[in-house]
Amino acid sequence: MAYKISWTPVALDDYEKIIDYLIREWSISIAIEFDRTVNQKLLNLSHQPFTGIKSNKDPLIRSILFTTHNRLYYRIKDKTIELLNIMDTRQDPAKNRF
Repeated sequence: MAYKISWTPVALDDYEKIIDYLIREWSISIAIEFDRTVNQKLLNLSHQPFTGIKSNKDPLIRSILFTTHNRLYYRIKDKTIELLNIMDTRQDPAKNRF
C-alpha cells in the first residue's frame, strides 16, 4: 500500500520557486520535465518511503535527490510522507537545517 504524500507550506514554496525559476531562466519545457521528474520520484517514494538517506542531524528526517541540484527532505509519520523542504545542493551545507 502506498504512503500518502503531504506537502508542507515550506516545501510547496520551494517547489514553486524552482518551477518559476526554470520557466523564467530556461523554458516551460524544462519546467515540465522537472515536474515530471518530481512526480515520478514522489510516486516511487510513496511505495518505498525508507529508501531516502537518514539525516545526520535528525534520524527521523530522510532525503532523496530530485535532480542533480535539488534534494528533498522528508519525514514519515504513520502512513504519510511529509515533504519538509527542497534544498539546492549547490548551497552552503551549513544552511541546511536537516
